[in-house]
Amino acid sequence: MTTVRSFLIVIVLLYAAFACQTREHQLTGVWRTDSISNFVNGFSFTNNAFDEHWSTFEYGEDGVMIERKKEKFRTYRYQLPTADSLVYTDSTGHRLSGFKIVKLSDEHLILKKAQKPYLPGKNQELYEVRFFTKIHAAPAAGAPAAGAPAEGAQ
Repeated sequence: MTTVRSFLIVIVLLYAAFACQTREHQLTGVWRTDSISNFVNGFSFTNNAFDEHWSTFEYGEDGVMIERKKEKFRTYRYQLPTADSLVYTDSTGHRLSGFKIVKLSDEHLILKKAQKPYLPGKNQELYEVRFFTKIHAAPAAGAPAAGAPAEGAQ
């Protein structure tokens, strides 16, 4: 009886481990920027004209994010200190940027970042909202899957 009970406990634990997706796991992969909206004191502007200058963001399971633009790339550390926060840091842990996670699903990511006011005074509201879609690329035989860290990335 104890063998059967132990077996059932192991099965339940394995199921729980595979069934529970953490926010970090959902974030892992390559994300393409779809649009960026800026809101400034009641006025908004959305740039959704994708061009070659827009970056893709590759979040690895190791807490490293690679921002790729054309042939160039930058690496950052990322953290999710709470369920609705994303923070980028440099290699020493110094905070570079932070975002509120508005939506994170298997297909879409929406990040919001408060901006500093342009003018002195109260009652100013400035923020930027970035919309992303996850890239699901089928890897070629022997090639690393999309979202796998690039070899030699710094």
